[in-house]
Formats: sequence, structure tokens, C-alpha cells
Amino acid sequence: MKKYVLVAVFLSLTLVLFACAPKAPTAAPTAAPATEEQPTAEPVATEEQFVIGFSGAALLDEFQISLANGIKDEAAELGIKLIHIENDNDPVKQASDIEDLLAQNIDLLLVTAASADAIIPSIEKANAMGIPVMTVDQGTNGGEFISHNGNDNYCMGYRGMEYVINMIGDSGKVMHITGVPGTMIVNWNADAVKSMVSLHPNVTLVEQAFANWDAQQAQAKTEDVLTANPDLAGIYIHSEVMTPGVIQALKARDLIGKVKIVSGGFDTGSQEWLKNGEIQGAIQWDSYEGGRKTLKSAYDYLKDGTVPPKWNPWVVYINLADGTKVPLDCPAPDWSPFPSN
Repeated sequence: MKKYVLVAVFLSLTLVLFACAPKAPTAAPTAAPATEEQPTAEPVATEEQFVIGFSGAALLDEFQISLANGIKDEAAELGIKLIHIENDNDPVKQASDIEDLLAQNIDLLLVTAASADAIIPSIEKANAMGIPVMTVDQGTNGGEFISHNGNDNYCMGYRGMEYVINMIGDSGKVMHITGVPGTMIVNWNADAVKSMVSLHPNVTLVEQAFANWDAQQAQAKTEDVLTANPDLAGIYIHSEVMTPGVIQALKARDLIGKVKIVSGGFDTGSQEWLKNGEIQGAIQWDSYEGGRKTLKSAYDYLKDGTVPPKWNPWVVYINLADGTKVPLDCPAPDWSPFPSN
């Protein structure tokens, strides 16, 4: 009996001690999220992307192709959205194209004018909308624009014909072949040639032929002049796109090397003609680099308000048959592209 009583007492004490023992510690609960709103990270500021509309000339020759590529490459490097439309050298199409560009919320309009006069209403519309305008290669006779960028076509005509006159001994008949009448660069070039010839009383300009940047037209014009003037001594050609036609006309009459030629442009064709004696001088320009510089000046204007010079001529050279390369002294004396400014 005592045995059972002792066991019962032992069990009772054990239960009491167990109930009073401290519980084993448990893992600390995860801290509750703070009720106070945590600050969020500031958004990273991104530079504004500018949009430039470019109404450019038809890409029919190396000059215009290189110019457009220079503009496109610089735009891509600077993060600019470029909307490029070829005007097909058609003033009516260009007016419609610019209407489309102005409706696309562009920040700046870049223009190669198909006509210096016909482009004026489009420039004035951009002015009224507060959209800045820059011109490249071929400019405008009216409206407000920040700057004109391109070759000094007056200087090229002035100095190009000067080299022809020197080659023919400052005496004889000369011809000038240029592009589309009424465009600014053609007007500049034609005025320059006439100005240079006027300084040489023994030199006669028998014709200024507008061949519309076309080799076949240039060939036909040259053939007509040679028929009327078989003693023609020299030819200055505004652009090498027309030079193959002139060379063909001279070859047909065995006049290669006898009629002295200075041609605008210095691509692979011009280099071969110069090497072969088919021409005696080639005026060299860099429209690709010119395009890049033009686009960069547009970007600087939009980004920082940096106003470029009103007239931004590109450096040009003349390459001669003896291998020399001479920078042309531009602009020609007493001439400005914007005489009213």
C-alpha cells in the first residue's frame, strides 16, 4: 500500500515541476513591415530626343548620297530622330513633303530647296509655327532661317573658271555647263563665272548651258556648242555628274586634252579622268563631313541655343593633273551669299 502512495506522490511532483518549467525558446518572428511609407528611388533623368525633319534632294549622285549619309550618321550618333524625305528635285512635291513634316511635331526643319523661290511659302509656314529652319546645299530666297550650310558655289564657279582661263593662256572661247536654272547654287555658280570672264577681255563666254545635272543633256549641249564654235578652248563644268557627257562629245571630235576642262567633284570617276588627261582639274568637296557638321550645328542649336554663323561654307579644293591639291580661296572677293544681311 505504501508503495502505491509513494508512486502517486512522485508522479504528482513531476507534473507540478514540468508545468512550472520555462518553455524552450522559439525562432524570432520576422519583423513586420514598417507602417511608415518608404521613399521610392528617383527616376533617372533621360535626355530629350529631338526630332528633325529633313526635306532633301533626290539621291541621284554621289554628292547628295554622301550628304544624306553624313546627316543620317550624325543624327544616329547624337540620338536624334531624323525624318528624311527626298524631294525628287520637284518644288511641288517638296511643298507637300514639308506639310507632312510640319505635322509631325518636329523640332527643326532642315531643307535642301528644289527651288530657291518656290520654297519660300514652306519656310514661312515653319516660321509661323515657331519651328526653326536651316538650309543645306541649296537655300532659299526668302523666309527666316538660322543658317545656310554647303559648298561656296560662287567661289567654285569663280575659281573654277579662273583655272580654265589660266590653262588656255587668258585668251579664247569658253563654255560653262551647270545644273537646274533657278536654284540658288546654280545662280551663284553662273554669276561667278560671268564675273570672272568679265575680268578677261580676251576671253569669250560662248554659252552657259543648263544641263539639269544630266550627262546626256550635257553631251548634247557640248555638241551644239562645238558645232557653232569648233575653236572652243575650255569648259568649266559645275558637277561631275555631267562630265561623262562632255567627255564623250570631245572624244567624238578628237578634242580630249585640246579643250581644257575643270570639273566639280572628285569621286573615283573624276580621279580616273584626271589621271587619263580627259580633264585637267577637279574641284573636291566633302559633302559627307559637311552633312555631319550641319546636323551637329542643328543639334547644338536645339540643345544649348548655340546659334551657328548665318553662312557656313565647307572647305573645297582643286586637284590638278600634276597631283597638286590646292584649297580654293573662298569666298571670292566682294561677294556674299546674303548681300542684304
